[in-house]
Amino acid sequence: MLVGTFAAAVLVIGLFSIINTGKIYPGVSLNGVYVGGLTPKEAQQKLEQAAKDTNYEIAVQYNNTTIKIPTKGLGVGYPEEAYEEAYRYGRSGELSENLHARLRALFWRPTTITKLEVDDAKLTPYVSTVDAELNKPVANASLNFADNKVSVAESQPGKRLDRGLLVLAIKKQIAAGKAGTINAPVYNLDPTIKESALEETKHQVDEYVSSPVTVTAGSFNKTIDQAQILSWVDVVVLGSKTDLPLIPLESFYPAPSQSAVELELNKAKVEAFAQQLASSINREPVDAQLTMNNGSLGIARASQDGLQVDTPAATKKIVEVVVNPNGDRKVVIPTKVTKAAIREDALAELGIKEMISEGVSYFPGSPPERMQNVRAGQSKFNGVIIKPGEVFSFGKILGDVGPETGYAPAKVILGNRQELQYGGGLCQVSSTAFRAALNAGLPILERVNHSFAVSYYTAPYGVPGVDATIYYPQVDFKFKNDTAHFIYIQTIMQGTTLKFQFYGTKEKEGVVRGPTFLSGGPDPKQPSRTVFYRDVVVGGQVVKTDTFYTNYKSSEDFPNKPQFN
Repeated sequence: MLVGTFAAAVLVIGLFSIINTGKIYPGVSLNGVYVGGLTPKEAQQKLEQAAKDTNYEIAVQYNNTTIKIPTKGLGVGYPEEAYEEAYRYGRSGELSENLHARLRALFWRPTTITKLEVDDAKLTPYVSTVDAELNKPVANASLNFADNKVSVAESQPGKRLDRGLLVLAIKKQIAAGKAGTINAPVYNLDPTIKESALEETKHQVDEYVSSPVTVTAGSFNKTIDQAQILSWVDVVVLGSKTDLPLIPLESFYPAPSQSAVELELNKAKVEAFAQQLASSINREPVDAQLTMNNGSLGIARASQDGLQVDTPAATKKIVEVVVNPNGDRKVVIPTKVTKAAIREDALAELGIKEMISEGVSYFPGSPPERMQNVRAGQSKFNGVIIKPGEVFSFGKILGDVGPETGYAPAKVILGNRQELQYGGGLCQVSSTAFRAALNAGLPILERVNHSFAVSYYTAPYGVPGVDATIYYPQVDFKFKNDTAHFIYIQTIMQGTTLKFQFYGTKEKEGVVRGPTFLSGGPDPKQPSRTVFYRDVVVGGQVVKTDTFYTNYKSSEDFPNKPQFN
């Protein structure tokens, strides 16, 4: 009898399995959506539609406030494994488990599988809103200085949202498939520093702020008040330092009602204050301004010594005074004098004793605006001193070019055209400086020729090619003072003649050979190519020869742009 009953049961279950081949067994639901008798694909379509139709609100309560979260915008959906798990119900696991699952399905015993996804990126703004409005930072007890005494400000407990628990609660409510209300989970935060702990150590800080501290450095004088001194004091919770030995967790049970503290003078804060003082006291030395009269060096303006605070020593002195309440509350800031490189009492050390080179250019026929720009530009370089090893940058020294610095609109070559711009004609100045540097035998680091041959830069060579254009910062002219002495620049403008005279110690000279045409000729309307050589001569011997090629396009490739209105 039993054998017959068992055989019949197996037969029924077998037929049940055959009938539901490829389908989820009856009675199975996913998050309350019935999917029994459907294929996984059909279940997916049904659940996706159910997710789209999900449209209810979940309320989160906090601080007598309620924020409503619409499920419609949270990207509610089902992961791929949800359909697979529903299909595997009664088909995976131990035989006994499968038989039990199939019997439940056979008799329509409901089975619910919870598998739901929410787009965390869409949920986060709601959680962050609750977080921002609910959180209350802990306020530890602190030290204040008022009415000429130190007082202790009260501590205040804080509270913080448990974001993780709130997210889980929201997702659980969504999985239930219905609207609901959630109380935001909050945990309280106790102050780590309480009033009584500070009261016990207040006597120490009373000594630190017993009176103001005065600091002086020459004519500089500043008073450090007690509130400033108190701001340097750190309250350190004992046991919080990383260099202390580890304490077993069980030793904290029961938890202490408050932490013991000690006070420390924060030397880093004192050093930061000393650095602020230094910024008010420090001054850079100012070189003497020189002048040249008939080849003789003179002083136009005397040099000024600089001053530099010894910040580490100043920090040490301030700390010593603060922690010693019985001593003199005055600090003399240690400083050192820094001398200018160019001083009136050390002119001979500069080595500026003779003219070492001269560069000359001519510009007859220049319009008044161009003459104005050449005059304004050359004045920027009169009296310039180049230190040994220093790189001369024409554009850096020239500075701003505009009406406020004395320049007028004049013609320049810009890109593929000619147009009026403030400072047109300054290439006359840079080309003259280029020639002086060539004749001094100095290394040329950066030089760009004009786009087409311009008559102003041909004389006295007869052939174009010894020119240097300038359009700072895109185009600059640079050379280096590789001599062992300082170089002084004197500029002279007489009519339509400009001279750059370099003074220093003549260690070498440059001899220009050329330029000569490699192609083309003197007609600027025709492209041309020139070359010249510069021999660097030391003690009558050529030690180096530099080659300078110049490629000019046709002037007709650069039409005039309409003038300024």
